[in-house]
Amino acid sequence: MSAAAKDAIVLVTGAGVRVGAAIARRLAEEGWTIAAHFRRSKEDAAALAKELGNSAFAIGADLDDQTSIDAMAAEIGRAGRRWAGIVNSAASFDYDSIDDFSYDKALAALRTNLVAPVYLARALRSAGGAGDKFVVNIADQKIVNPNPDFLSYTLAKLALAHATDTLAMALAPGVRVNCVAPGLMLISGEQTPENFARMHARTALGRGATPEDVAGAIAYLAGATAVTGAITLVDAGQHLVRAARDVMFE
Repeated sequence: MSAAAKDAIVLVTGAGVRVGAAIARRLAEEGWTIAAHFRRSKEDAAALAKELGNSAFAIGADLDDQTSIDAMAAEIGRAGRRWAGIVNSAASFDYDSIDDFSYDKALAALRTNLVAPVYLARALRSAGGAGDKFVVNIADQKIVNPNPDFLSYTLAKLALAHATDTLAMALAPGVRVNCVAPGLMLISGEQTPENFARMHARTALGRGATPEDVAGAIAYLAGATAVTGAITLVDAGQHLVRAARDVMFE
């Protein structure tokens, strides 16, 4: 990364907890100034920003609300450093199937998992400052290894992943857009520790991906100035082991 980039801000959505926090830590190690977004985890995001230093700061927004995103973008613009990147880590992950599929559930999943990342990418393009900018969207290995569980979530992540080419073209040459599709990393929802341990290792490599693995891929893409429109699976080959149900039901 260039010396100039070390003075630039990267917004990490959902940075207060779990995978988002791991991503923020790795990018901070690379020299980026982190804007640690939160919706409800204000204390966690504030503690993370204090830990990271280098002028990192916590910033709140409801990603389902356009006005709230606009206010967050304006606040980043007043932070005194160039806004150079976004990692769209925040997501909603609520169970539904075709049996209880509804407009409300589908639209809620789309707002958080698709519409917000696209709108944020547009906001980054409009931000001032010259130089390379980047967006990394986080999808799911389900995009190439689908099953019918978490239907609305899966459809939204499919759309986000396949928006990679479209956004890369729409925002070129000023903003690079790439996508990372992780596998199972942490216990989710009602998954038991026993199920997690068993399924986390059921991959082609015999080990599961970790948040740090995903953070490393994102750190690479943040600095890869010749890469745009790419989808990278970081799942230890989980997508190569087909499953008829979501892992928590296996």
